[in-house]
Amino acid sequence: MKKQILAIDDEQTIRMILEATIKKTNRYEVISKADGADAYQWLMKGNFPDLIICDIMMEKMSGMEFLEIIRNSGFFGDIPIIMLSGENESKLRIQCYQKGAQDFLVKPFNPDELIALVDKNLNSPIRPPVEQMAASERIKFYRLGALDFIQHPFDEKEAEEKIKNKITEYKL
Repeated sequence: MKKQILAIDDEQTIRMILEATIKKTNRYEVISKADGADAYQWLMKGNFPDLIICDIMMEKMSGMEFLEIIRNSGFFGDIPIIMLSGENESKLRIQCYQKGAQDFLVKPFNPDELIALVDKNLNSPIRPPVEQMAASERIKFYRLGALDFIQHPFDEKEAEEKIKNKITEYKL
C-alpha cells in the first residue's frame, strides 16, 4: 500500500504541481486540500496521512494555525509536516520549526528537493532503538565509536569488553 500525503495549498497550480511531482515517483498517493480548514475537516473524518505538506499563507486557516492545531492534537501530533512558503525569511522558518514542522520549502521549489524531503520524512533510515537492533547493527555502531546505545550509568571498560566479546562471536 502506498503511503499517503496530504498537500494543502490555496493555489490550485501549486496543488497540481505537488500532485504531479509526488505521483511521478509512483511511491505515494496524494490528497489535496485548498486550505487548512478543509484539510482539518478531512482529518477529523478519520483520515490519517503519513505526511502533510502545508502552505503557510492561506485565507480560511493559515498554515501556521493548522500546524499549531495538529501539533497540539493527541491524535495527529506525530505526522511529519513540511511547510511551504513564497517567503524565504529565516524568522519564518524558525517559527515553523518551533511550532513543530520537520522541514521548510520555499516556493517556487525544485521538484527533486521536494521528493528528497518527502523521502527523508517518510523513509528515513534513523537508527532504531537499541532493543530493536540486531547484533550486527550494534557492532556497526560500536565500530563507528557510538557507545551511546549502552544504558547509563555504565562501566565503560566492562561495556567495551562485552562488545568486543560479541564481535568475536560473530567473526566479522
